[in-house]
Amino acid sequence: MQTVWVAVAYVFAVLLALALLYAFHARWYWHVLSILAALAIGLTPPPEGWHPPDLLVGSVFLFLFVWGIGAPFFRAHHLR
Repeated sequence: MQTVWVAVAYVFAVLLALALLYAFHARWYWHVLSILAALAIGLTPPPEGWHPPDLLVGSVFLFLFVWGIGAPFFRAHHLR
C-alpha cells in the first residue's frame, strides 16, 4: 500500500473526529467509552486465522482516540 493512502486515511480520521467534536456535544462518559474502545481495539490481538485490514483498524482506533481525548479542548466552545 502506498504511504500517501495511509496518510490520507489517518488525516481524514483525525479531521472527522475534530469536526464532530466541534459540531456536537456529547456527555463525558461517551468520551471515556470512546477511549476505552480505542484501547481495546489497539491492544487486543485479532483472532487466530483472521487478519483485519490494518488501515481500517488504525483509522478507527485513531478516530475513537482523538474524539475521546479531544473533549476537554472543545468544552469551552459548548459552554457559551
